[in-house]
Amino acid sequence: MQGINSPPWKYAVLWLRIYFGADLLWSGFRYISTGWVPFIPGTGGAYVQALDAIHMFPVVKYMECVLGILMLSNRFVLLAAIFEFPTSVSIFWINTFIVATPRQLFSGPNQLLMNGLLILAYSGYMASVFKPKLTPLALWEGFKVDVWKESLKFKKTPEPRRDIVESGELQ
Repeated sequence: MQGINSPPWKYAVLWLRIYFGADLLWSGFRYISTGWVPFIPGTGGAYVQALDAIHMFPVVKYMECVLGILMLSNRFVLLAAIFEFPTSVSIFWINTFIVATPRQLFSGPNQLLMNGLLILAYSGYMASVFKPKLTPLALWEGFKVDVWKESLKFKKTPEPRRDIVESGELQ
């Protein structure tokens, strides 16, 4: 099987990142520019209205706008996807099981699927989390050491033989 960074997977992840980032940016920008809180019928609507009343809805929308910009600019994509995940789960739950209108039945699972696939595509950077025994490595130390090369134990390239280099055969 080909790696995630070779076609066609590379383009699928690129499309997913751009689509999800644009979706987040649009959702956040729409609220920021108009202040519009969507009408949702029933209990789901009461939940969203309560979020708006305690000023959490604007926080979520501003966060979505920033996270959308990060995804579209290909900066901190994994961090943005992780930050968006609780919101995606909440949207999925409300849209799929609470409201369950046709539009929500599309957007709820779609949101969770896109976010989950994006986290999965970038999850190689979290591989150490699944190792049963690790030595401590502080965040600031992790930037100094190339942990991934060390953990994968890449083979060193062999040095040229000295007798060939000295005789000039290598040139």
